[in-house]
Amino acid sequence: MTKYSKEFRFKLVQEVEDGLPIKTTARKYGVGENTLRNWWLHYSAGGIEQLFSIRRIYTKEFKIQAIEYRWAHRVSYLQAAADLGIPDEGTLYTWEKRYIEFGSEGLHDTRLGRLPTMPKKKVVPKKKRTREEELEAENAQLRMENAYLKKLNALVSEREKSERKTK
Repeated sequence: MTKYSKEFRFKLVQEVEDGLPIKTTARKYGVGENTLRNWWLHYSAGGIEQLFSIRRIYTKEFKIQAIEYRWAHRVSYLQAAADLGIPDEGTLYTWEKRYIEFGSEGLHDTRLGRLPTMPKKKVVPKKKRTREEELEAENAQLRMENAYLKKLNALVSEREKSERKTK
């Protein structure tokens, strides 16, 4: 998903407000028509605050009001979402589908996924090492590298010996 800056979105919405067709503006800037229409509807319904602010957590009561608003005014999901400040019309569609299938109980705030079972690790700031500790750590690192290279050298020479015997 492409992220567009606030300035860019506002610029395109202003061009639509000035009378340029949505289709023309969308083509001109390489943005999807539906995306631009969504931005414009949000701007028309609630101004610049609604164009930029995104609310993500909704109460059960708000969800029911949103569904009833759409039914009472007989508007599209996109228009209802714009009027109510819901960033995506798919969210409203999902609420309505759950409401029809399960009733108001289907609109409880349900987070997906399991609850975390392990406690979160506390971030412990690293202690500053003394010069002696740094040198000891570097020495240990060099010893490991040296042991690794010796083992690698032994394996390579063993392979070469076995290849000579088979020839």
